[in-house]
Parts: sequence; C-alpha cells; structure tokens
Amino acid sequence: MAHTLFKQILTTRLPTRFYSPSEIDRLKDLRDAGYIKVAFSPQQGATPPCATVHQITNLGRAAARYFGSTYAPLPELPSVAFVLPSQHNPAG
Repeated sequence: MAHTLFKQILTTRLPTRFYSPSEIDRLKDLRDAGYIKVAFSPQQGATPPCATVHQITNLGRAAARYFGSTYAPLPELPSVAFVLPSQHNPAG
C-alpha cells in the first residue's frame, strides 16, 4: 500500500533508494499524487531498476499532517496567546 510506503519515507533520511518492483510502482503513485520527488533508473543489464526518492514535497508534508500521520515533521511554530477584549467593564 502506498500509504505505508509514504510513512516509511517520512521517517527515512533522504535521498533513499528502492529496488523492489512493487515499491517502485507505489512510488510512481506517490509521485503522481505530488507527494514526493523521485528519479527512476531503468534496468541496465544485470543491474535491477531502482528509484531514488529525493524530496517530500510541500503537498506531501501537508497531506501527512492532514491525514494525521504521526510521522509527519511538524513545523516549529511560535507560541501565541490571544486576549479577547471584555464587553463588560465594571470600572466604567
């Protein structure tokens, strides 16, 4: 399943390579969805084909956060406190 492979990619240091034909097919799905940037090399003689994942795109990171993946890298956000004005002022 592409979702499982995507979670694996989120926790892996990039670039990373995949050699399995089934993983390569799933990487094509993730690329077509716009989640990753990947390069595919064709089979050359006895050397099997491989795919190298270079980057998780902004869309891929957003999808990981949206779908609640605990593997998604969370951005560093500043702490913000909101103060709402009171409609009732007892002093005046």
